[in-house]
Amino acid sequence: MSEPVQYRREQVRQGKVPVSTKVFQGFGGLVNSHKDFAFNTFLLLYYSQIMGLSASLVSLAIAISLVVDAVSDPLVGSLSDNFQSKLGRRHPFMLAAALPFGLTLYLLFDPPAGLSDPMLLGWLLLFTISCRLAFTFFIVPWNAIAAEFSNDYIERTSIITFRYLVGWVGGIAFFLFTWEYLFPNTEQYPAGQLNGDYYPRFGMVVGGLVTLWALVSSLGTRKEIPFLLQPVDSVPRFSLQNAFDEVVLALRNANFRRLFILFLLFSGIGGVGGVFDIYMNTYFWAFTSTELKWFALAGLGAMAAFITVPLLQIKFDKNIMLQVCLSMVMVSAIGKVCLRFWDVLPDNGDVLLLQLLVFQATVQAYLLTICGIMVGSLVADLLDEQELETGRRQEGVFASGLSFSAKATSSIGIVIGGLILDFVVSLPKQAVPGSIDQDTLFRLAFSDGVAVPLLFFIPIFLMSRITMSRARLAEVQSALIARRGE
Repeated sequence: MSEPVQYRREQVRQGKVPVSTKVFQGFGGLVNSHKDFAFNTFLLLYYSQIMGLSASLVSLAIAISLVVDAVSDPLVGSLSDNFQSKLGRRHPFMLAAALPFGLTLYLLFDPPAGLSDPMLLGWLLLFTISCRLAFTFFIVPWNAIAAEFSNDYIERTSIITFRYLVGWVGGIAFFLFTWEYLFPNTEQYPAGQLNGDYYPRFGMVVGGLVTLWALVSSLGTRKEIPFLLQPVDSVPRFSLQNAFDEVVLALRNANFRRLFILFLLFSGIGGVGGVFDIYMNTYFWAFTSTELKWFALAGLGAMAAFITVPLLQIKFDKNIMLQVCLSMVMVSAIGKVCLRFWDVLPDNGDVLLLQLLVFQATVQAYLLTICGIMVGSLVADLLDEQELETGRRQEGVFASGLSFSAKATSSIGIVIGGLILDFVVSLPKQAVPGSIDQDTLFRLAFSDGVAVPLLFFIPIFLMSRITMSRARLAEVQSALIARRGE
């Protein structure tokens, strides 16, 4: 097992983390939000409905790439935790990953013309794996570095809040730009997202932007390197055995282990549900790209979260806020579809329906943003507990461990979602909105809006078992300060 390592900062920060640092760190959130938007909204739709591949085969290829990606996460986390250079432990990887990530994301949405189905499936598999691996080399160090900026219980939440703030503002702008200019409706394609000619242009734009944002985040936070914890002793040489040992060491932390299992379950359930989103919006609710752009207003919910999180955290611990918010997410998701089943919601095409669903999405965005901020801040607290108990700073391993759990089970969820589309919902390929029978639409909606959300009660229960609190963190940090002699 890995031996304890001493950590020091080249300089000790006086005062709070600069707002400029929080903003530049936040630009990395745009890398994540743009990638998620491209993958979650368009990838399965493009390769199945437009390119004509089986939804279950496409979801299987995406799942395989997620498994490869998940396995790479702890390796990259261990590598960056134990890396020593003039640019610190994290920045060299973030800078090196920027261009390959953008290039592979572009190629994913611009396959060569005339490929046979097996070759097209191979292209999808090759570039989803390549894209996700490049993304891992950016996102794992980027996630890890946020835990090193500050020791303060409240300021850690502020840092994560800025990450979400920049990610949401930029994400909303890109969301609007995409639906308005990259996927406009035409007479031939009333739903612009079904026009295959638009996808290469979309890939070029999103690929260029993620490269730009990765460089902005990496270069903009370079000035913080002297304030980040660096190992002062020799660190273990990287090896697969050491990486495995460090993951085992991380999982010995009871609170992290509970969070890890929670992510396994949450991501698996979310992986199934995420498959259906664009299908529900296109076929069940019959929204066009002109209408879908109004869902950018859901970002107002995220903005409200940024304002209210500091106030809520004064009164409530992070695990309590997580439990309450996710419970409300579950109720909201089930309620939306049930209200349609009960004929309470207006008919498709009614402006009031769009307004009501945008409002519901705004509430969901508010609750999920609070959940995301609390998780990011809670992980930073658990890292201090881990250093006290083991003598090791494992920012990279913690970040990659949660990422591994999310991707591993999400990949299973995606496969299940694809199988449900093909064999339970039986959604026809290259279907035209308005042409699908009511039984098929009911199976689609029930799967997405009732069966899947009900499973969230399991991770909600696990949240109640996490014991890290404000008082516990104060005890941990007092002991660490004494040990480091700060």
